[in-house]
Amino acid sequence: MKDYSDRVNNHEDYLKLLNNLEKKTREIEYVLIDDDQTFVNAFSQEILFMNLKRKWWGTKSSHQNKVYRLKATKDIFRYLRRFETFCKYEISEKGDQVIETDFGINDIAFFDSQKEPLLYVTAHEGYIMIREDLLKDMEMIL
Repeated sequence: MKDYSDRVNNHEDYLKLLNNLEKKTREIEYVLIDDDQTFVNAFSQEILFMNLKRKWWGTKSSHQNKVYRLKATKDIFRYLRRFETFCKYEISEKGDQVIETDFGINDIAFFDSQKEPLLYVTAHEGYIMIREDLLKDMEMIL
């Protein structure tokens, strides 16, 4: 996986990324970092399963979080398009900084038909990681 954190800091690039992901994504993993269940409530019919985990893509936690696996649908991508971006990542003289967006701090990952990760976002830390073989495709659109 390659770090793509500072490459999706605006809505236009975010939309291009979602358009490309929608074509390849079969399942989505959504991790509740806070207690905002708006996403999982809106797509409860798409939930394949939920587990309590301390570890998921890009994160190890000292406590368990709810990790949902959902079937990817056009409605989910339509919903995701309403956000500005997943997270904003800035590097300044003061160091790395994450600016929370309207997406919130919950983590999300996208998986292909082989259940391999295409991209995962650790929103509360500002990280966006993309599978290396897809990086070329992403650079074509970003």
